[in-house]
Amino acid sequence: MLPNWYFEIFNRYKRQLQSKNALYLALSAGVDSNTLLHWLSIFKDELPPISTIHVNHNWHGDYSHLWANFARKRAEFYGFQHHHYEVYFEDHDPNGLEAAGRKARYLKFGETMQENSLLCVGHHRSDQAETLMQRLLRSAGVRGLGAMRDFNKVEFGPHTIELFRPFLSISKKQLYETATKLELPWLEDYTNHEADDMERNIIRNNLFKTMEEEFPKYEAAFYQVTQFMQEADDLLQDIAGEDLTKVTAKNDYNDHVIQLSKLQELSFLRQKNLLQAWIRPFNLIFTQKQLTEFFRVFIEQTPTHQSFFKLENFGVFYFQDHLYLRRISDTNITPTLHFVNATNCPPQIFWDQMNLALVKRQGGERFHPLNRDKSQLLRKLLQEKNLPLWERDNCWLLQDQNSGDILWINHLGFSKKLQDQLQAEGASPILKTLNPQ
Repeated sequence: MLPNWYFEIFNRYKRQLQSKNALYLALSAGVDSNTLLHWLSIFKDELPPISTIHVNHNWHGDYSHLWANFARKRAEFYGFQHHHYEVYFEDHDPNGLEAAGRKARYLKFGETMQENSLLCVGHHRSDQAETLMQRLLRSAGVRGLGAMRDFNKVEFGPHTIELFRPFLSISKKQLYETATKLELPWLEDYTNHEADDMERNIIRNNLFKTMEEEFPKYEAAFYQVTQFMQEADDLLQDIAGEDLTKVTAKNDYNDHVIQLSKLQELSFLRQKNLLQAWIRPFNLIFTQKQLTEFFRVFIEQTPTHQSFFKLENFGVFYFQDHLYLRRISDTNITPTLHFVNATNCPPQIFWDQMNLALVKRQGGERFHPLNRDKSQLLRKLLQEKNLPLWERDNCWLLQDQNSGDILWINHLGFSKKLQDQLQAEGASPILKTLNPQ
């Protein structure tokens, strides 16, 4: 007989699952993913197509192949399409092997999955307790103490993967009991029980074994805390969303921009909350130390156009009462030139017959814009357009190599010299830069 929690969990998530085009299961040989495999098989007639994926890291010799073959056979037993991948890490630093394995695994997941699909993983309540303890020891805030969510997205390379964790409310002990009662086969991964110096294994095999003796219900309590923290985080996001609509400014540079004076009208706590929400779409987070420095640079003293704050590969820049969050790109990288269909432009055939060169602004250039009676220093034109300083530096000139004439500038448009070439339908230059990951 199936346990009641099988049906409770399915009814809890049924609507979200049925809205997807496909489901994929990250399948290992362990009890958690094989119980999840069985759970999916029970309800497969009410679900989108289900496939399984196994990535063999080749870390444990014959054991790795044993687990891989077991996963394949279990997927075939239920009639699910199975994807198998082999990856190797011969020259990788052993200290970073776990992170490298996770990256390789998720890149394969992303390559395999189709649009509007979910990756089902077997994380359970015991994993959630470990995650919460790990975050506590790292002084995490509300967002971090929410630990793992039943649905969330992760990014690896070009892939955005939506994860689904249906078993977060179910303990590892319950999974063992269910698998045993239902006579589900699995293979034990002995590496999960090695008390080495890996952080999670120390928590699992040392801290939690001691805690269980005095507080046998600690897992359920920890799980409840994560639910409270997730609700608190959602509420803070709602408040931040309302505040962001008040302070966000539109711009032409694909940057996230907020108006500093409007930010300063909020209370200190709402300023902190808003700033965390502002950078969250880029998977960034301020530490307490970074927030203190940010407030020193932009709030506690009067910022200048030279004020700057670095956060991983992003920077916060100040210009005329606005803060710009933008990716820091390599200034030595030349963007690529493309042409797109547009109105009031020279025809594509005009550009094709030109000997064009894309060069960066050096200083001292003059340019005659389409809507001006005479040429002016490029520096003056950029100042007049009121561009942020970094955009003035990101100024590219499209030149005719034969004559040396500047035909187009990314911030200023076409030269007066092209006036007679303009047509109702033509081609306009655009620049594309590959952002660093």
